[in-house]
Amino acid sequence: MRTRQMVAKRGSSKPMLLRRESRLRAVAEVVGASERTVWRWLEQAKATGRVEAPVRRGYAVSDGVWELLGEAGGMFRS
Repeated sequence: MRTRQMVAKRGSSKPMLLRRESRLRAVAEVVGASERTVWRWLEQAKATGRVEAPVRRGYAVSDGVWELLGEAGGMFRS
């Protein structure tokens, strides 16, 4: 990953980096995410070749776990 210092040393790349950062800032603002999150999305897209958000797997409590919680006297909501 390039840092600002690395790009700034090359001279001619500095304006391009600034334009890229301003576009990245604009995207982050529009989608309501941090700039770091947008960079992470870009890195994931580059690594996987996919631009869709990954499918999140939720956690579901099984009936057996509910039974154990009930037997243990745990406080829970169904």
